[in-house]
This record gives sequence, structure tokens and C-alpha cells, in this order.
Amino acid sequence: MLWPLLALNLGVATAAAFSPALVLPLALLSALGTGIVLLTASAGGRRERDAASTAARSGASDIPYDLHEKLAAGTMGEVWRARHRQLDREVALKRIKAASIDQEDKARFEREARVLSSLSSPHTVEVFDFGTMPSGELYFAMELLDGIDLQTAVSEFGPLAPERVVYLLLQACASLKEAHGQGLVHRDIKPANFMICRYGGEFDFLKTLDFGLVKRSARGDDAGITRPAAVLGTAAYLAPESVKGSKFVDGRADLYALGAVGFWLLTGRLLFEEESPMAMVRAHLKDAPPSSSRHSHFAVPPELDALLLECVAKEPSDRPRDAEAVRRRLERVPLVERWDQDRAADWWNTHRAPKDRAPTL
Repeated sequence: MLWPLLALNLGVATAAAFSPALVLPLALLSALGTGIVLLTASAGGRRERDAASTAARSGASDIPYDLHEKLAAGTMGEVWRARHRQLDREVALKRIKAASIDQEDKARFEREARVLSSLSSPHTVEVFDFGTMPSGELYFAMELLDGIDLQTAVSEFGPLAPERVVYLLLQACASLKEAHGQGLVHRDIKPANFMICRYGGEFDFLKTLDFGLVKRSARGDDAGITRPAAVLGTAAYLAPESVKGSKFVDGRADLYALGAVGFWLLTGRLLFEEESPMAMVRAHLKDAPPSSSRHSHFAVPPELDALLLECVAKEPSDRPRDAEAVRRRLERVPLVERWDQDRAADWWNTHRAPKDRAPTL
């Protein structure tokens, strides 16, 4: 199924705590707002959308993209399937409404675009273009991927085998290693922000999405990419130091979230199953995390179990020092059988439709 990358970051710790599977379950650069407008199939709704689409296309005539299909809309902007006129390349293009941002927001979006363009890991979503429309709207153009996010994958098809989890987390570490090496902290690592794709002839190629909450660590040159003193992220995956609003948050907060992601992939459960976001936040601060082996129906290797528990340690100093250290530990996990391209291709051929048979969104 051909899924576009969408901006669906619901943001603060008190929102979207459980990261449910979304109708369009993907993420991109930053928040479209706290709600997503689902497009109805009624005739009247279609006429309204067609009129809005015509107006939007005419407003975008001065940028090098033809807008073909509006995929999502929110309080701050829209996401379109678009094509670059000269390169004849399809992209996911996000428009941010001029009226919804002030000068500080604009400067922040521009900095974020520059940050993303500096990342070259093949496992990080690629940004092609950034600019301003004559109307004052900002736009981002990013790669359009054929795949499914890990939140949806587990929700639809169940937990993943340990060998596949190791295979995917190794790729996530490659993306985070580069970002952390530049002093960047993602701050919203969660299953919905990892996408597995059919990419360049490979299967289960992982992409890290949605760097909309990215900031530089306190040791970086620019600690102000996002507004200070805000608790940002998704409650189910927030590191304790992020909950406390510490200004010294670094890449180890992403490793905490990565450990919680690994737990979800193996078990289909959140690290802390609570009835409210605030209860979940308190659990991150005070409760001992469970081991994946207790809740997974797979035989989880003790080495993988121990690594994930170490990643979700309350104190950053008790976690692996960086993404490279996690990668090396993952490579040493003893597995009865490795996940490879043959097994990945079998899974995709069984569970996902070919691109040319993808339903219309």
C-alpha cells in the first residue's frame, strides 16, 4: 500500500498518549495541529473538497510542484501528494498556513528544515525542498514512501519475532547515531515514527520520521530549535528527564524511547499500561519497567531483554551511552534464526498489496 508521509505529531505529554493506529498512520516533519480532518466520501463533501483543491492548486502555481491530491488537513496546514514539474518526481508536500504561525514559528520551521537537510542517513526521511509561497505559506517537500509504520504493523498483524525486532532496531540506531552525532535529539521516538518500507528493491527498510520536535542537546550550539521549558513528545515513550522538563536532555532520552519501542514490538503492549496520560507519565518517573520476556509469546533472548531494560533505566547514566553502543549490543544478541531479505519479502508478499494495487486514499 502506498502511504504518503503525513505530519501527525500530536505533541505534548498530555495528548495522544496511547499512539493509536491512525487512519493515515504516518508522520513527517512537525505538527499539523492536535486534530486531523478525515475526508468524507459524501457527494457534498467531495464537491467542497474539489473546490478547495482547485483553490489550493491555483495558490501553488508559483512553486515548482503540481498538487494532485490532498491527503490530510489540520489546524496548521495540509499535506498533499505532489509532483515536481521538472524532475517528474512524486513527493509529500506539506503546506503550513501563514495565518497559523508567527515570526518565531517561521524561524523555527526554517531551522528545522536546515537540520533535516543536514542528515544523510538512508534510514532518516529525506527532505528535498523548503520554501515560501507568494501567499506567505511555508512548504516542505519530502520523499513519498511505500510502507507501513510500526504502530500499525503491530496493531494489524501482531508482535514481531525477536530476530525481526533486532533487524529493525539496528536500522533505527543508524539514523539516531547520525542525529545524535550532530547534537540533535529527536524527542518523539515511537512506533508511529518508524516506517518499514519497500525501498530500492529491499524489504523492511526502516525510515525514521517526524523530526518536528527535534532540538539540539544542551551541549549543542543551538538549544533553541524548539521552545524551551516545554514537555514535548508522546506520553507512552517519554523519558523521565523529559517529563521533568530538564534542559540537559540528550540522545539518551531517545534511547529510552527506543527501548519502549522494542518492548511494544515484541509484546504489542505499552511499557506502562495506564488509564490516562498523566498516570503513564507518573509510571515513567516511578515504576519499575517490565521485561519484554514476561509479556511476549516469543522466546526473547536474555541479551535482548536485558538491553531493552537498560535502555529504559530511569537515570540516563544507567542507559547505554549512545546509539552506537546499542547497535553493537544488538549485533551480539544470539538468535536462532536471522531475519533476512527472503523472510522479509515473504512477509510483504503475504501482508501488503503491491503498489500498483494500492487503494485510493
